[in-house]
Amino acid sequence: MGNKKSRKPRALAAVHDGGNVFGADPHKKTLTATVLDERGGVLATETFRVSGDGHRATEAWALSFGPITRWGIEGASGLGRHTAIYLIGQGHDVRDVCPTRTAEQSRRRREGKTDALDSVRVARETQADTAMPTAFKRAGGDTGPDETHELLSLWHKARRSILKSRQHLLNEAENLLGELPEELRAALPDTAAVRPRLRVLADRVNRTWDPATKLRLRLLDGHRTTIAELDAQDKEAAKALKELAKQARSTLSEVCGIAERIEAELLVEVGDPRRFTGEGGFARFNGTAPLPASSAEGDGEPVRHRLNRGGNRRVNACLHRIAVTQLRCDPRARKIYDDSRRRGHTTKEAMRVLKRHLSDVVYRRMTRDLKARRAASQ
Repeated sequence: MGNKKSRKPRALAAVHDGGNVFGADPHKKTLTATVLDERGGVLATETFRVSGDGHRATEAWALSFGPITRWGIEGASGLGRHTAIYLIGQGHDVRDVCPTRTAEQSRRRREGKTDALDSVRVARETQADTAMPTAFKRAGGDTGPDETHELLSLWHKARRSILKSRQHLLNEAENLLGELPEELRAALPDTAAVRPRLRVLADRVNRTWDPATKLRLRLLDGHRTTIAELDAQDKEAAKALKELAKQARSTLSEVCGIAERIEAELLVEVGDPRRFTGEGGFARFNGTAPLPASSAEGDGEPVRHRLNRGGNRRVNACLHRIAVTQLRCDPRARKIYDDSRRRGHTTKEAMRVLKRHLSDVVYRRMTRDLKARRAASQ
């Protein structure tokens, strides 16, 4: 033991940086707020209306206990949107508290659930984590919603709904086609695709059918029309997303495996890349950074790691799809994967190594695009 080098002491991070902390649990018509002192004690909890007068009353009530260093809003881009916009307009430091964090705290402590308890949990999370993300995924002194990001988010959500609705109708049409009489099915093209069979069915010769078959044909005609309308809406959304990505000066689509849908998903979910501490911070955000899983290791001993099942799973899924595509098309990705396999990694572990590499690629690309966009706007 005496021959081992002593470890350098690490500075403990401060739990708070002075001043009170505000936490709010917003709903459609009301919000419940709590103010904590700098030691974490609850000063007061109150409920207000979500309105102009209610927001002004909330701010005045919170400041009556002293200066507020951080204002935590649960779901600042969702139900807490109006409250966050008002507080940002007043010049306050507003943080976005993910609802899953307060839910995990509730389950861990088995305290039950009320709006008052939730607001206390939001305030405690805001106080404990000085690096809590700012509202609307902004950084670098920028505050409030970004117009391009808002439009991207709206179009992306709309397209996701379109695709979900269209796939539901295609599945229903497949079942209805399989239930048609043999006479009708024999005249349909021999293909697994639904649309060609619906088009041929629309040109059928009219004749008298039993009530059940008649209803199936009527439903299929309606599905064909609705699917065609959804196809047109999907093209409109894809075109809008492509234009908005161009306005954002994004070059993510130049990376092998990133099409307009993945590009939009990344732009919407990531926001301003400056809000991360670096490539490692971005990897922790998207769940590609492994978690340490060691115990009783000595000085100089390797620290074992395990799979990280946390992080933003939508961004993680995007990175997985990019990795699958690049393994087929990009020799560099194949080399990273094969090298990992030669070092003894399993196929799943090698894929995680590649995803971790792609996380850095995406982060560097988004950071470079942001610098180019800010330089062009000056």
